[in-house]
Amino acid sequence: MKKHLVLIVLTMTCLISACGPDANLSNLDLNANDTAIINGTKVSTRTGDGSRGVVLFLPVNSIGMATSICTATLLSDHSVLTAAHCYDKKNPTLAGFKVIFANNKGIATRESLKREGTHVVTHKEYRKTKIGLLNDIAVAFFDGGIPEGFEPVDIERDMNVNYQNRFLNVYGYGKNRDSREIMSVGFGSAGDLYKAVIKLNGAYGLMQDRYNILSKGNTQFICSGDSGGGQFITVNGKPRLVGVTSSVTGVKDFLGHVSCTEGRSTAMKVAYYAKWIDEVHAIYGK
Repeated sequence: MKKHLVLIVLTMTCLISACGPDANLSNLDLNANDTAIINGTKVSTRTGDGSRGVVLFLPVNSIGMATSICTATLLSDHSVLTAAHCYDKKNPTLAGFKVIFANNKGIATRESLKREGTHVVTHKEYRKTKIGLLNDIAVAFFDGGIPEGFEPVDIERDMNVNYQNRFLNVYGYGKNRDSREIMSVGFGSAGDLYKAVIKLNGAYGLMQDRYNILSKGNTQFICSGDSGGGQFITVNGKPRLVGVTSSVTGVKDFLGHVSCTEGRSTAMKVAYYAKWIDEVHAIYGK
């Protein structure tokens, strides 16, 4: 038995795992309190480093129950930017979404903090492949405006700028433990907003549409539930959205767990999609 176990461990294979939970999961527990970006700082006050644009993105089923947890960033008073896989229209249980203006799920029950989603435009070339999620980006629209203390964030539009080795302010409502839970994958614990300061150390200029952040050299890590979250650089004293958290790539152990602290995370490069974002707003955002 021991030899067999060793053989399984030695034959581990790499796997690409979406940061957000699978929308097919129905055991989401919004009342747990062990959440967030791993080793991140809990957000209690919204400040000018990007957090005023960060919201909780909740896909829901036909009876209004959350099927997963993701993160999003305000683009306007009625739209957010998130990851396309957070709203996978192939999921048969998906019926809509809500945008929650709260620091944690405990106060998300207040109606004044909820906004009903109207429609989502995912990138037409979004798809899952063996090498990762391609064009994993979406614009979601909602009704009701934004509460006081929140504001849209400017997006990066210059594809020639190179932010290699800069530090990013990264936000997410994901889990804070690199757990090896298989069925729930720790997604039930997601729902509180945390911030991480992460060095962009994965060759920002290597690919046009995305960049990677290596776990090596960092002490804070993106994980499940952080998908769709904003990654910000401060430019002239103002936050600028440069990336949208997409997925984590790592080694799959014999229990099926992909480590968030060993490997790399991937973000969609906002500058590459800026024109598409503008086109979506011109067509659907009125």
